Amino acid sequence: MMKLFSRICAVVLIVIGVTALCHAQTAYVSDILILTFRKGPGPGYPVISALKSDTPLTIIKESNGYLKVELSSGEQGWVDKNYVVTDLPKSIIIDRLKKENAALEDKIRVLTEQTDQAAMEQLKKENQTLTQNIETLKSQYAVLKTASANVTDTLEENKRLKTRNASLSAVLAQQKENSGFMFKTGMIKWFLAGVGVLLLGWVIGLSVSSRQGSSGSLLD
Repeated sequence: MMKLFSRICAVVLIVIGVTALCHAQTAYVSDILILTFRKGPGPGYPVISALKSDTPLTIIKESNGYLKVELSSGEQGWVDKNYVVTDLPKSIIIDRLKKENAALEDKIRVLTEQTDQAAMEQLKKENQTLTQNIETLKSQYAVLKTASANVTDTLEENKRLKTRNASLSAVLAQQKENSGFMFKTGMIKWFLAGVGVLLLGWVIGLSVSSRQGSSGSLLD
């Protein structure tokens, strides 16, 4: 009977221990200077030591606003719950990121050192091709710039020719107007001259007729 009772007690203790392990949670001291590590759940209990920020803690249980925790050294005690956080501290995150960054830099360095020579040659060829393309584009740009200058000169010459053409058109129009006026003046002169000739002939005719009449009367 005693043996059976002992076995039952052993099983119960094992179950309690496993349950406690399952509910254990890792936490950290928050961002404060120090946190008192006491023997009991309250400010009246003696202080065992002072814990620094980011100290890892394994939470065992809670009582009266205090947490019973275990340090990485295996020592157990009580701390104020208000100064314990379960989030990973920033300093630990930064340290991990630094380590990961250092590992990546090592990988990059190794890959750089192991770069195939053929790949380097290919990069050189591509660089040469790009350089040639740039020179070609520069030449094309120079040609376009020269052509643009020629077009500008042509436009200026065209403007000058248009201005000269307008001046010549004005001169021709003036000359045409003057020639028309001269033509009309000449016609008038010719007309007056003809009238004068007719009048002169008529006067001469009258004079001859009157002379013939006078001579006839004398003969009679």
